[in-house]
Amino acid sequence: MFSIIDIETTGGNSKQDKITEIAIYVHDGQRIIDEYQTLVNPERPIPYFISQLTGIDDKMVTNAPKFYE
Repeated sequence: MFSIIDIETTGGNSKQDKITEIAIYVHDGQRIIDEYQTLVNPERPIPYFISQLTGIDDKMVTNAPKFYE
């Protein structure tokens, strides 16, 4: 059994950019047996090109939990 973790961020700079989505899939080697997915409020604007790439925009994360929550 293993987990696949995917995150989306506001950009590629680890010092200034923030997470906007977290997805975790638990796989048994043949199929997904559990999953967790949530948007995250990055507490900063999401750049236009990132919104175009990920499909996640500021409006979608406005009421999402902040990462520390």
